[in-house]
Amino acid sequence: MKKKFLTNLSALEEKTPTHFVVNYLDLVAIRYGEEVSVLYGRCLHRGALMSDGHIEGEDIICGLHGWDYRYKTGVSAYNNNEVLHKFSSWIEENKVFIDLLEIEDYLKKHPQPFQRNEYLGVYADTHAEPLKNSIRFIVFIAY
Repeated sequence: MKKKFLTNLSALEEKTPTHFVVNYLDLVAIRYGEEVSVLYGRCLHRGALMSDGHIEGEDIICGLHGWDYRYKTGVSAYNNNEVLHKFSSWIEENKVFIDLLEIEDYLKKHPQPFQRNEYLGVYADTHAEPLKNSIRFIVFIAY
């Protein structure tokens, strides 16, 4: 294990999604009491940043289309087959750490499609659907 300092526990607001980037991987951290959950920071639906969402009960809700995930486990309450990866994290002397080797392994299996320096960068839709003919026609008429 290779630990990486993420933040001080006291810097995290209670049940407020907080964005972090480690090795170009987006993460979301949620503090609940004296514990912290660190999840993959992108919604599995369209790739929105989960830190732009909010906490509702036991769920982190995506701010774009409302997809839900349990913040303690990453499992969707609506569809248990949808799971945000939960990374190993722990607290030592008010400091939150994560396992850097786990991050590196995750990135090997799941290379990130975001080109941070390009147009839309971190806000690019990773699951964009092709325009349907009717939408394409409306877009053409609008111009």
